[in-house]
Amino acid sequence: MTPSDVLRDLLVPVVDKVLLIAIAMFGSALWLSMVVMQLGPLSVIFGLLIGLAVLSTMFRYAIQVLENRSQGLRTPVLDIDALTLFSNLWTLFPMVLSVAVGWAAAYLGGTGNAGAATALSVVFALLFPASLGVLAITHSPLESINPVALYRLIERCGASYIWIPVVIAAMTFATAGIAQAGAPLLLIVLLRTYLIFLAFTLTGTVVRESGISGDVSIGETIDQYESDYRDELTGERQQVADHAYGFISRGNREGGFKHIRQWIKSDPDPDDAVSWFFNEMMRWENKDAALFFGQECLSHFLHHDNDAPALKLIARCLHENPGWKPKSEDRPHALALAEKYQRDDLLPLLRG
Repeated sequence: MTPSDVLRDLLVPVVDKVLLIAIAMFGSALWLSMVVMQLGPLSVIFGLLIGLAVLSTMFRYAIQVLENRSQGLRTPVLDIDALTLFSNLWTLFPMVLSVAVGWAAAYLGGTGNAGAATALSVVFALLFPASLGVLAITHSPLESINPVALYRLIERCGASYIWIPVVIAAMTFATAGIAQAGAPLLLIVLLRTYLIFLAFTLTGTVVRESGISGDVSIGETIDQYESDYRDELTGERQQVADHAYGFISRGNREGGFKHIRQWIKSDPDPDDAVSWFFNEMMRWENKDAALFFGQECLSHFLHHDNDAPALKLIARCLHENPGWKPKSEDRPHALALAEKYQRDDLLPLLRG
């Protein structure tokens, strides 16, 4: 990530009309909750409830924004899922974590441990973006505080990762300066709301450029019965993949692909099967067969208008081999897809 990329991302929350409307809406609602709290003792509770409802909705929506941005998709429109308190509870974890760390830092500072409070705040600022990235990929709060998972994400993001805490820290100090200059409360709240969304959008950009989100398949939560069924289905697919590997390792690539195609036609979830076999083949030592099969997978996704998996597959193949190309008949569609979702990282490789 270059300084020009950082500057471009600084403008994302205000250039993106969908995001700008969301920032204005959430910021105004938070400002209203603060105004209500100042009306009197009884209004404090009511104002806190309004603020809690707004913050929970805002963090839910922000994690959706991060997830879409990490996959190169458009900013999602605020929908009913973000307004429903008890759906997708994992999206509330960043808010819970932020409140817990903020309370702990305040407690340490209030008890004379200013150094410990500062250290905690610095560590949190450095690792919180990684936690957001892991959460967006895995949907697991526990995994988002797993030191190993955080290290792996930071390692994959490389030097670009440090831009996130540096930019957020700089913008936080700038906002504090504006507040000390006597700016109106509404402006301060809007700027802080912008900062929250900037942390999520910037993290999404860095995660997307690392390509790590395309390496992870996230499934929906399932009950034990479905889990057993999936285990059985995976075992059957593995047998097919092993059989196909036997053909391909002996030089009969078409025979191996034919065996896989026949299975996919009878698979209860063809879209999932296509992704599964591609990911399985990418685990082989020689990935040439996987890249050839990736062309067929892309044709499947484009035919069924599955934009997200198509973009993931393109990014994965180009990451493995920058010279990889879709089938000739699919190239116009792949280019149009990359242009549609503004995947500037993919366009030069697809055009080359």
